[in-house]
Amino acid sequence: MHLQHGKRLNLHPAICLLGGVFFIYLAFSPGTVAGMGYVSEEVTAGNQLLSNAVAWMKGNSPVPIDWPRHGLLPVLFDLPFLGVGSHLPGPLNQDWVVSIEPVLFTALLVLVLFLWLRRLTSPGWSYLLTLTATFCTMLWPYAYIGLEVKQSLALMLAGYLGFSRDTKITWSHTLLFGASCAVAVSAKASGTFLIPAVLFIVGHFYWRGSLGELRGQGRKLLATLAVIFTVFLSNGVVRSLFYRRYGDQGDFFGSWLVRGPTEYLLQVLGYFGSPNKGLIVYAPILLLSLLALTRMPKAHRPLTIFTLLTLCGLVGGYALLRIYTEETWGPRYLHTAVAPLMLCIGATRSRLRAAAAAPVLVLAALGFWVSFLGTFFWYGGPHVAARDASQSTLEAVQGDIIWNPILFDERLFSSYSRGGPEWWMPDHTWWFERPLDAPTVRPVHLAQHAVPQPFLFRLWRAPIHGGPRRLWYFHLLCFPVGVLLVARAGWLGRNGTARLEHPTV
Repeated sequence: MHLQHGKRLNLHPAICLLGGVFFIYLAFSPGTVAGMGYVSEEVTAGNQLLSNAVAWMKGNSPVPIDWPRHGLLPVLFDLPFLGVGSHLPGPLNQDWVVSIEPVLFTALLVLVLFLWLRRLTSPGWSYLLTLTATFCTMLWPYAYIGLEVKQSLALMLAGYLGFSRDTKITWSHTLLFGASCAVAVSAKASGTFLIPAVLFIVGHFYWRGSLGELRGQGRKLLATLAVIFTVFLSNGVVRSLFYRRYGDQGDFFGSWLVRGPTEYLLQVLGYFGSPNKGLIVYAPILLLSLLALTRMPKAHRPLTIFTLLTLCGLVGGYALLRIYTEETWGPRYLHTAVAPLMLCIGATRSRLRAAAAAPVLVLAALGFWVSFLGTFFWYGGPHVAARDASQSTLEAVQGDIIWNPILFDERLFSSYSRGGPEWWMPDHTWWFERPLDAPTVRPVHLAQHAVPQPFLFRLWRAPIHGGPRRLWYFHLLCFPVGVLLVARAGWLGRNGTARLEHPTV
């Protein structure tokens, strides 16, 4: 990728930023994937695949594979981490190594976002927006939860490559582009909702202004589509093996369909403004993204279409189900739309100015506090507490303000900061009178749930020695190293020249 006046983009800030984000994320890592959604299913399947590979080499009989709900493809990305972790001793066990995977993939997602922003706007503006996305949105908590990260990274990489119109299309580029598109639509069952966005990227990449040029790239276009749909269909077959216990995928998802158009529309609205699960609640900066979509320059219309296809595909697809959100942190099904939406803010401003930076900083501060809470405590705390209080209905998770995860984690943080046991009564306000046969409300022992998730804080007061103590110091050292690298990235890029693909307003 070349810049104006023949200068090549300086990658040093990007490399420093990648390292800085990775080490800061790692400093706050829980060091485990236990309790992180369906990750355990993929770890089990990955270990079974590794065991079968060893059995095959020794001539022994293989063990059956317990296929996870999203098929084989995401497990393939886990195998290197599982393999390395299985040979490490002491506290550097497989669980700890696997916990690094979403941290690394999220840092790579941030890198792609930064490079893409550098093509749209100035170095200062791209740096500020990247850090805002990194620490003030759902990207930070999900660097540890691990769900959605592979899909989000693959879609951003596919978009970055697909919008590189000045890049000569080689076969190696074609295969990388096709593979990233294939992972984007196949890594999760929800990838089906991203097919329109991915097909748009493919069309934008190969269409160079004339049918003659398109015909010249015909074989590469067909190869790209073949890779996408071969991977998509093959992984779909493996994914269906998981749902055999429920009959099939159609029976399982059919039982969760909404009951009418009104419920569907209410869930669409809930994706954006619900206090418990709204996108702008868990990533306030994206309020500016939604505003930016209404005033994108005409030159950036392809980016607008790509972002809308991504966002509307995920919202429109998942809102068909009554489980449009669940107990995980925020609207996790929209995780993949966060980075594309951040691009839209960058595309509407060519320079960093105080008037534009002020609202970003205010919303970033709000988002930082929300994301910090999601990082500091395990996302399942409110659900476990609601279950113990006999109030863990899906409706309570989605809409009961009493069980709002942000408010709950604020209570936990207050309890953790002060120390000592503390009880909280999740009592509802009856309007007007409490029925005589109303169920008894059970109190919640906050101290039981106020256990920090990061390894660094979880063992802050624990008497640990040997390997665990050295690992604790490693996590502690990661933070200043990460901060220095992030600061170095800003220093190196302060006088850089961004290549603006089109003039912006």
